[in-house]
Formats: sequence, structure tokens, C-alpha cells
Amino acid sequence: MLPDNTTVIEATEPASHRPRISRETRRLLITALLAVLTLWVLARLRFPDRPPIVNPVPPILGQLTEPPSFADLASRVAQVRERLSDSLVAVLVTSDHSEGAAPPLPVPGLRIRDDLAVTVIAPAIRDAQPVLPAVVAEDRASGLTLFATTVTTRPMLPIFWIPRELDRPRYLFASATSPGGITLRPAYIGSLTPVQVPQWTDAVWALPADAGLAAGSVLFTEQEELVGLVAPHEGGLAVVPSRALLAAAERLLEAPRKMPADPGVEVDTLTPRLAQATGAETGVVVTWVNPDSSAAAILRAGDVIQSVDGATIATPEQWRVRAARAGVGDTLELVLRRRGAQQTVQLAIPALPDTSAAGLGLTMRTAPRLGAQVLRVERGSAGDAAGIAAGDLMTAVGGIDAPTAAQVRLGFASLARGDLLIVAVRRGEAHRVMAIQR
Repeated sequence: MLPDNTTVIEATEPASHRPRISRETRRLLITALLAVLTLWVLARLRFPDRPPIVNPVPPILGQLTEPPSFADLASRVAQVRERLSDSLVAVLVTSDHSEGAAPPLPVPGLRIRDDLAVTVIAPAIRDAQPVLPAVVAEDRASGLTLFATTVTTRPMLPIFWIPRELDRPRYLFASATSPGGITLRPAYIGSLTPVQVPQWTDAVWALPADAGLAAGSVLFTEQEELVGLVAPHEGGLAVVPSRALLAAAERLLEAPRKMPADPGVEVDTLTPRLAQATGAETGVVVTWVNPDSSAAAILRAGDVIQSVDGATIATPEQWRVRAARAGVGDTLELVLRRRGAQQTVQLAIPALPDTSAAGLGLTMRTAPRLGAQVLRVERGSAGDAAGIAAGDLMTAVGGIDAPTAAQVRLGFASLARGDLLIVAVRRGEAHRVMAIQR
């Protein structure tokens, strides 16, 4: 029997222990969560198109693959050449010299129409007075030449190249001549620099000196896009962009054809000392005037030509471009400065005077106390047949030492048909004796 003061305690299941989180800790966790969520939203707004992280495994595996070989490159060049074969054509430039004639020189051209192609003739080739087949139009200032083609199928003109960065290095495909016609070769171009030159209305891209290209080469990208045509200018070589090239060809086709004529004026840079002496701030100084030309009556050495037909002339290249585009019948309005006074004169361009002296074929000027300097030799003339070349100095003719140009012409004109005239010539540092036959 239990005592009365005994308390009966009922056993119950013990409750699990749950530590209590303080209010401050809950607030801190909520604040951190909101901060992370805010940063994520801001990141999505600031960088919506951020690319995903690239898996580094493919580039590493790509480094283990074999690099392209020369055979691969040759195969790619051949593929591009095959696709562009309809757009490329070879122009055969020949000489009409009967003796010692060089073989025809192929020059690359670009077909721009079913019956028309375009190329650029370098000054060295043009100065040699070549024979060009079926010339439709030409610009003697830039060398741009349009000629008819025998192929009548419509060419597939390549897509024009639109560059994004001109100053970065790249490989292009350049057309080149070969015994089989026209081929392509890779050309490394360190950079392209936009420049403005007087030969072209639009800006062109100057090429580095080590580009290893030639005037007339057509340039393409590896994707077969047309970059342009290589053309010369006084500073070297430049690429005429495809759009500018076709625009220049259209203008050349629309312009009336002129018989070319030389104004007979040579100029040089206006130096600071000459500017001070003449009172001219800009222009080019006249160094020589052909005494047989119409310019001899209005121009003299020491004059400063400041503008032609309202266009400022600041460099010799600008004058040469304007003079090269002059034709028979043109009249040039010159603003010049002579002895501090400015004046405007009209220079008419007639046909070149006949200086051939019944077949002599030499355009000369007198070099006082030295002889007659040969400026030009007509093809097929007596002087040409004797081997005389432009730049020769005729130091003696017959029994006359240091002859004038008039004395050379008179000595040749006095010969009977079939007679020979002995002349002494200095060419560079070498001295020669030649016989000119009437």
C-alpha cells in the first residue's frame, strides 16, 4: 500500500530539440538573399547577350591537328582561279619594231562587260609606246585602259569587297601573268592606307612598298570578292577599290575621245626659297618650255603655275595629270605668278609640231654647250632605226660639236636619200657613235 504523500508521475515521449534562430539572423539572411537577387537582375540588364563560357577542350584538340600544307593552298588557289576564270583575261601588249622586237607581254585585265575589259598600263610600258589591241578608251594620267575582248559571253562580276579594317595584315589573291595566260597567287598585304591622289576622283588604298605587286594586278579575297585593281601613282602603288574602278571606267566611256597632245611644259616643286623669290605661296615652278610648242609664247622658266581651269595646282604630280589629259584643241586657263605679279593666260593645245624633219623622228631640246637632248623618239623613224633613245644627249653631229636641236634637224634634212649622218651620243656615262640614214 502506497503512502499518501506518494506522487504518481506519468511518463511521456521526450520532445525533439530545435534550436531557436534569432530575429537578427533571419534579417541578415533575407538581406543577403535580396542582395544576390538584385545583383543577378542588374547583371542580366547590363550584359543581356553575354556569350556562354567556351569549352576549352575543342581549341586544345584543334592544336593537335595537322596545319594546312602548300598542297592545300595550291588547291584552294586553283579553286578560286577556276571560279573567276570568266572574269579574268590577258591583254597582249606588243611592239611594232620590226627588228629586235620583244615577245608579246601579257597584262592582266578584268572583264566588266561581255565585250569590254579594263586594265592599268604602267608608265614604263606606256613610255615604250606599245601597241594595244582594240583600245576603246584610255586615261593617260592614271593608265586606266578599256579594250574590247574577243570573248562575248557575259562575265559573272564578283561581289565587291567591303572592308572593315584596312590597317590590319591579310592575304589576298593577286592575278599574275603566266605562259598559259592569267593565274592567281597569294599576296601578303601588311596594311592598306586610304589616300587621295590626283589620278583618281575617289580615294584609293596605298600599298606597302614590300607588297610585291605590279600595276594591273586584280586583287580578290579568299571568298572570291573583288578588292580592286593595282595602279601606280607618284608615291608607289595603290589599290583602286572595285566601286571606284567601275565608276572611273563609266566616266571614261562617256567622255569624248581626244587626240593626246603634250603642252610642252615641265615643272618642279616650289621650294620655300623659290616661293620667297617669286612671291607665290603655292603652285609649281616652270623649269622648261618646249621652244616648238605654243606654250613658248606665254610661259618661261621661273613662272609659277598656281591653278589650271580653276583647280589649284600644288604638286608636280597634279600638273602632270592635268597635262596628260589635255588633248588637241583644248585651251587651258592658267593662273601664274611672274616676278611677283599674278596674271591669267590662255594656253591653247594644238597638234604636236612636226619635228621629224622628213623622217628623223626626234623631239629634242638644246642643252647649251652640251648638245641636243633627245626627249622623244617616234617609232619606225630614222632616229629609232639608228638606235637613238629618249634621254640620249647628242654631243656631235657631222663636224659640229655640241649641236643645237635645229642643227641636228638641218644636218639630217640636208642628206640625200640613202645617205648616213654620223652622230656622237652620250647615254648615261657611256659614249656611243651611231649612223642615221635618210
